[in-house]
Amino acid sequence: MSDRTARSDVKANPRSDLPDCGVCAGDVPPLIGQILTGTGLTLAQAAELLASGDALHGLTSVQRRIVEEYVERS
Repeated sequence: MSDRTARSDVKANPRSDLPDCGVCAGDVPPLIGQILTGTGLTLAQAAELLASGDALHGLTSVQRRIVEEYVERS
């Protein structure tokens, strides 16, 4: 059997039985450096908005948790 031949004893998607973690291998990472991907905000800017009670529209649930943890640690 070559390396490219499919094996019947290996699942096609071995992690499909795990709960959704919010980040998939094909997705853009939620944070690159200090930038919240796709938001135009830095982590510090989002933390300031959250601390002042402003709505954080456009954040994924993972990004929101990152910002909340950042605020707690600051």
